[in-house]
Amino acid sequence: LEKLTAEFNDDHKNTDGYQVKLVALGGSYDTLDDYVKKQLNAGKTPSITMGYPDSFSGYMGSRGVANSQILNLDDFIKDDSDFDSSSFLSAYWDEGKHYQYEGTWSVPMYKSTEAMYYNIGEFHKTNWYKTNKDKTENKTDVNGGSYTVALGDPNTWDWETLVTACTAIKEEKKGLSEFYALGYDSDSNLFISQMKQRGIQYTTASGNTPDAHYSFYNDAKSKADLKELTTEIYGLTSKKIMATKTTYGSYSSDLFLQGKVMFTIGSTGGSAYNDPTGLNWSDGVGLAKVPAYKNNQQYILQGPSVCFFNTDDSAKEKVAWEYYSKYLSNDQLNAELALENSYDPVRLNSYDSKSYSAWTAMGLDENGDDNPNKPLKYRIPNLTKTLRENYFTSPVFIGSSAARTEIGNILKYVDQKNGDIDQAIVEVYNNSVLASK
Repeated sequence: LEKLTAEFNDDHKNTDGYQVKLVALGGSYDTLDDYVKKQLNAGKTPSITMGYPDSFSGYMGSRGVANSQILNLDDFIKDDSDFDSSSFLSAYWDEGKHYQYEGTWSVPMYKSTEAMYYNIGEFHKTNWYKTNKDKTENKTDVNGGSYTVALGDPNTWDWETLVTACTAIKEEKKGLSEFYALGYDSDSNLFISQMKQRGIQYTTASGNTPDAHYSFYNDAKSKADLKELTTEIYGLTSKKIMATKTTYGSYSSDLFLQGKVMFTIGSTGGSAYNDPTGLNWSDGVGLAKVPAYKNNQQYILQGPSVCFFNTDDSAKEKVAWEYYSKYLSNDQLNAELALENSYDPVRLNSYDSKSYSAWTAMGLDENGDDNPNKPLKYRIPNLTKTLRENYFTSPVFIGSSAARTEIGNILKYVDQKNGDIDQAIVEVYNNSVLASK
């Protein structure tokens, strides 16, 4: 990012004099969102920020397009003869069109999803693996089609197989003082993904009142199905078969590298936290797509986008757009930026670039297959390129960020309500509605 920004600044210092100043912040995207809000409230409007659509929706507000703090980008796109939106991966580009007002309000920076990481050596030592490694199971998916699971290959597993394996492995390891067969870094992603794969309604962008957005509560079947899902997940966590960020108190990647978790699910953008390089894992770390419920392979799309603020300075806004269109999203530069952060580039041509080819080749063995002993940052793109047609995003509206947080708190609320899952769902709903007002 510093490299492409320096290139932009060098190109502009002797022309219009505009310079981009990067403001680096520690912490999470919530930290970034809080910082931007404080800047806006202080009258210090930035030109551009990276972030997530849930935050951008808040900057847009509910008082109409004319009062939005960020810009509708359609005119910039139309007036830029060198810019072609069809050169972007469609799922990445379309994300910027699903806000409370029509038009394009954000553009993709780089993207990620989730993956499953596992300790190959320890998995192969389990009795479950030794007993089942050569077995296959023929199954029926959510649409009535057929698929096959190879029990010895986690990359073929569905959610049911993962739960079965982890339950058995936990039983094998019951003598250990602290061991979870499965870890999941994000409770929110766990529930949102499972709800999507199971056909449970989560939220909707439509509705004229704050309470209308929460389909998981308003739709009777979805509410009942969410209770069933929560019962299942709570059963796994209470038996310490699974650890999540909420139930354990820290990311499962920490436990994974300590050997206290065998399988862990987390962001591809955070793969470095699951990389055992230097820990002498002789068999390496396994990398697989996240097992999906009844093989309904729908995976959450993550990774930051970019929005542009209304600065009341059309010349500056035009140059800010140029920074994105010609530098930040440049085929070659975006590939380099994305890959060094374990993300996927946003332009189709980036995947044909020399940078992308050279980078991903370093994750393969001499036969062109995934090499479990190579650093994950080189291997991730070879996995995610097979998932791009299966991404989904959640509806965006004022309060959608809180809804994401609240659905991720549901296991905590179950504990607080002494195991009453109905009351936990009510708590999620009430807190979400409150944040939408």
